[in-house]
Amino acid sequence: MRRILNGILIVLVLSTVMSMCISNNSSTSTQIASTSNSQATVSTTQVLTTTSTIQSSGPSSTETTSTHEQNIDITKLHFYMFGVSTCPHCGKMKQLLPEIFGKDKFTYYELQGNEHNTQLFSELYNILGVTGVPVIGIFYDNHLVAVIEGEIPDPAKNVPWLVNTALKENGVLFIADKTYLFPSNQTETIKKLENIFMNGEPSEG
Repeated sequence: MRRILNGILIVLVLSTVMSMCISNNSSTSTQIASTSNSQATVSTTQVLTTTSTIQSSGPSSTETTSTHEQNIDITKLHFYMFGVSTCPHCGKMKQLLPEIFGKDKFTYYELQGNEHNTQLFSELYNILGVTGVPVIGIFYDNHLVAVIEGEIPDPAKNVPWLVNTALKENGVLFIADKTYLFPSNQTETIKKLENIFMNGEPSEG
């Protein structure tokens, strides 16, 4: 059970599939074991008991990217990502997010061989229980709106929808094996997460 599930998260029912590599994390170090077949699936059948359930659905496959982008200013987006160079899912996100949203909107933190980034990832593990990479923090207008453990399918369509959903629900989405919402009044936890994502050591590869 994730440590953060102490009555402060609201489950969102979303239809999204995330692919990721597995990170074996201990209290003192993070050792990465890459496996491209590992997946975390968010499903309407996997919802646990929490304080509230919000029925929601992902963007329709027939809807266009421009439809979702009308509600947000994509120039206010920024992505911070923890990953490893040997992870194919990290590589895919490192390619797609800058291509779609701009190189200046993407910051990458390599874990292998970087003690500082590894320590920050351990803090994410302590808060969220994340064990896979990539882990992506989506910021909008300098505020964290979503944390994704795994790939973001079709980012051009799904990122605007995720941001809109977080703004509508007035909180921070956390998508891993299930999908949750940190209500905006959980300011201490949200601030800790923002500090983690904004204080890594940027990496090229």
